[in-house]
Formats: sequence, C-alpha cells, structure tokens
Amino acid sequence: MSKNQTAAIKAAKKRRGRRSSSGVLSTGINAKLLPVSITVINEAQAAVPNPEVPKWFNEAKDEWEDNPNHPDYERALKQLETDRNVAAIDAMVLFGVELTDGVPEDDKWLAKIRLAVRQNLLTVELGEYDLTDELDREFIYKKYVAVAAPDTRELMEASGISEEDIAEASRSFPDNEERGVD
Repeated sequence: MSKNQTAAIKAAKKRRGRRSSSGVLSTGINAKLLPVSITVINEAQAAVPNPEVPKWFNEAKDEWEDNPNHPDYERALKQLETDRNVAAIDAMVLFGVELTDGVPEDDKWLAKIRLAVRQNLLTVELGEYDLTDELDREFIYKKYVAVAAPDTRELMEASGISEEDIAEASRSFPDNEERGVD
C-alpha cells in the first residue's frame, strides 16, 4: 500500500461516522457543509503545475544543468505551495458547501466584488467566469462572500483532513514529467 493510499485510509477513518454540518456560516449565510472526497482535493492540487527549474550552462562540463537554488525558483516553489492550498480550498468550497437559500437574486454582492477588483483589493479575473451560468455565479458567491476562514477549517475537518495534511499532500505530488504534463 502506498503512502498516499495509507493517508487516504486514515482520513476516511477520521471521517467515518461524521455527519454533514448544517447551519449558519461565520459570514451569517445559511449553508450545509459536506465532506469532500480527498481525491477531488488531491486532483485540484495536482492540477497546479510545478515551476520549471532554471538552467545554467556549466562550461566545465559543456552542458546545461538545473539550478534549483536560483532565488526566482525558490520564490516560485513558495508560491506553488500557496497556489496548491488555494486549489484545495476552492475544491472544498465548490463541492463541500451547499447554500441553503441559494445565491441572492440581487447582484449587490457581485457589484461589491467588481468594485473590489477595480480598486485592486481582489485579483479575481471575472472574465474567466460566465456570470450568466448558475454554477459559476454560485462558486464566486461562495468563494468571495459566503465562506470565511473559520468555515474552511470546518470544511477541512468535515473532510477528515488538517491544514498540515493539505500542505503535506501538495509536497508529495510528482513533477510534471512523471504526470505526463508538458
């Protein structure tokens, strides 16, 4: 049994017997929190590609070699961990939050997001979403309005994982070559 399978089994055992959490999110919005499959979380994180290792020309060997100590690469690795954690949380928000009352019919919440984007308070690219699509609108509402940090911790707990588990999982992904990604 692989290390990842063992971790998945441990997470499933922690989760066993837990029920979904219904009630009010920390933001005051009515929702039901559901456990999210660890596979969904892992695949969301794995979809974030590893940065390319910079090369340098070793004249003594007359060949190009990896330079994993390059400061830009070290910054990219730190950003990779952040991006993979965000991907995991996005997956949990998408699959693990069921809005009891749905998305509000008025667009005041969306107008606030647009204003925050114009003022550079948020970096969301709204053009990447189809704002006429019900699921896209729901995801944006959940991510930027409904779900706050205490709720994400509860989602992780409901899914049987800890913040440390997510960070560890993000470090265990194979590099792009092993995954067949160019």
